This record gives sequence, structure tokens and C-alpha cells, in this order.
Amino acid sequence: MYVDHDGIVYVADSYNHRIVKWMPGASSGELVASSQQLQIEKNQLEYVASFVVAKNGTMFVCDRPNRQVRRWIPDANEGEAFIFNISCSGIFLTENGFLYVAGDEKVIRWPGNEVVAGGNGAGPGLNQFSGTSRIFVDQNEVVYVADAGNHRVVRWPHGAKEGILVASGVVGGFSLHTPIGVVVDQMGSTYVLEYGTSRITRWLKDDPYNGIVIIVDKPTTNNPVPLASYTYRYELLFDAEGNLYAVDQYNHRIQKYQIDKSACL
Repeated sequence: MYVDHDGIVYVADSYNHRIVKWMPGASSGELVASSQQLQIEKNQLEYVASFVVAKNGTMFVCDRPNRQVRRWIPDANEGEAFIFNISCSGIFLTENGFLYVAGDEKVIRWPGNEVVAGGNGAGPGLNQFSGTSRIFVDQNEVVYVADAGNHRVVRWPHGAKEGILVASGVVGGFSLHTPIGVVVDQMGSTYVLEYGTSRITRWLKDDPYNGIVIIVDKPTTNNPVPLASYTYRYELLFDAEGNLYAVDQYNHRIQKYQIDKSACL
């Protein structure tokens, strides 16, 4: 999923082997690119880990099975391999045009393919990752990484040799578990999506051990909900107005939340 500055929502519609866009208020989507145009095998489009869309409509797609990033230019007949030899799990495009790609326990920045985070093999050290997932890059080029295997989120200021802990510890009586999504608001609060629980938690700046559960709806013995309400969120994004979006794979939908940030002050 990707949300641009005009509120247009782009979605990787895996089972239909395509990427579609939804204009604000639309009741149906419009085809942007098919797996054939992107030159990705149909049975692999469901494994597209992440993608971003530039202001001119150019799309950069994580093609994880083939260890590459593909670029698709609007009106082109097909996509092209763009960055090679990385098992891309997350991708982020900044306002000034830098493309950040996570995978293989590191984050690189294009152009230049500079390693800006990790790159020291898998492990628990703050200069390492163990299963990189989604990433976020703020206006100061600080890279936030969902370090899933280490059950934490870390941030890497530009030029840093190791990360700084952002989120790790006990949340709502449970430990932070396998974070796969991360976004940061303008006040520096970090929002984390966990694999399996589908919980979304908020972590105030410089307080990595005291997260707050802000969204959770997984059924429990004491709080059952209908099966149709069961969610499996696997991606998290903010739009330009600060609304939070999540992909709910099980119910084939995109959820939008208006977040009360008063507690972040």
C-alpha cells in the first residue's frame, strides 16, 4: 500500500495480480499496472513486500523472490529491474528523491547504493538486524527500521555506526512481538505494527520501554468478536493529513484511523 499527498491510495491486489489506485471517495479502483506489465510472474506478485510511487507516477516495487527492485514508468509497456541483489522487505522514497531499500540485514540508499543502516550481518547488536521489515525515513534522513527478529524498532541518524533503540519492552502486559511496520509522526512519536497480534502501538520520543496500545481487535477468550471482524494487518502508513492507514489482508480492505495525538504532547 502507498498513500500519496493527494490522498490517492495505491494497493498491491495480490490475488488479482495487479496494482490498483483508489481516488478519494471512489467506489472502485483503477488499474495502474499488472504483473505482466511489471514483468513479475503472476504467482509472485503476492510476495511484493512493499512499493512506493513518485510524484511523477513512477513506481518502485520490491520484487523479493527475485532479489531486486523493479521500476515502472507510467505508460511504459513493461517494468525494468532497477536495483539488484537485495531481498527487499521495505522501501521508502523521501521528498528529495532518495530511495531507501531494506533487506539482507541492511538498509541502502539510492542513488549510490550506500549502506546507511546495518550491513554487519544478522545478530542482536545495535549495529545489526535480524529480519529487517518495513522502514520509515524522516525529513532529517533518520532511518527507522522494524527489526522483526530482534523484536524492536531502531533509528539510525544519517552517518551513524549503530542504531538507537526506539521501541522494545512490555506493552499492555505483553512483550513487543515481531514488529513489521513502523511510521513516525511530526512530533516524533513512533507507531509500530506487530505481526500476528495485529496490534498497533505508540511509543513517545526517547521512551523505548513504555509503549501504548492504541489499536487492537484480535479475538480473545474473554472478548470474542465475529470472524469477519478478525484482522490481519501487515502494513502501516500515514497520509499527508496525519491519518493512519493499515492493510487488513484477511478482510481484503484498507482501514483508516484518525489518531488523537494529544497524549503525545
